[in-house]
Amino acid sequence: MIIEQFGVKLKRLTLDDIELVRHWRNDPQIQKTMNFREHITSEMQVKWFHSINNPFNYYFLIEYKGEFVGVINAKNVSETEKCGEGGIFVWEKREEFEMASVFASLTILNTVFKKMDFFQKSIIQVRRDNPKAIYYNSMLGYQENKRLSTEEICFFEMDKQNYHDYTEKLNKVAAQLTRDFELPRMYGVYDETLYLPIFQGFLLDEKS
Repeated sequence: MIIEQFGVKLKRLTLDDIELVRHWRNDPQIQKTMNFREHITSEMQVKWFHSINNPFNYYFLIEYKGEFVGVINAKNVSETEKCGEGGIFVWEKREEFEMASVFASLTILNTVFKKMDFFQKSIIQVRRDNPKAIYYNSMLGYQENKRLSTEEICFFEMDKQNYHDYTEKLNKVAAQLTRDFELPRMYGVYDETLYLPIFQGFLLDEKS
C-alpha cells in the first residue's frame, strides 16, 4: 500500500523494511523521545512486526525526495469507535528534508479524516520532556486531554472539527509549496488480512 500527497510517499511497512526501522529506532536521539527505551533486538523487531501486520495497525515508511526519512503510523484503529493512535519519527535531519514530517502528517490526517471520512478522533501520546513534539502536534490541532495525562506522558486528541479548523490553512500552504491540490492517492491490492473493509472503496490498482 502506498499513499501519496504533497511530494511524500507513505509506503506500508513490510518484513523487508524492519531492519532499517530497527536501526533508527535504536538511535539514541530517537530512543530518548520514546516511551519504550530499551535496545530492540532483531528477534524483538520481528515479533513486533507480526503483532502489527494486521487490519488494525498501519505503519508506513516516509519517502521524500527519493529517500526513506522516517516512519508514521495510525495504530490500534477501532472500526466501531472510528479512531486510532498516531505516531511519527523522522531520522533525516538535513535542511532539505525539514518539511517531510509536516507533509507526511498532513497526508495521513487528510486520508483518514477527509478522503475516507472515517476517523472521528485521532489520539497521540507525547513525552512531557519533548516540548518540540508537543508544539508540533498542537500546531496540527491536537489538544491535551489532561484527565488522561500523567507526569511523564501527555495525551492529546484531535476530533474532526479540530482537524478542519487547524489543517485548512496548513493544507493550502502545502498545496502551494508542492503544487499538489488533490486529495491523497491510495494504491494497493485489498487483502482482508491487512485492511479494514472500508479500504476496498479507496485502494487503486498500482498500475492505474
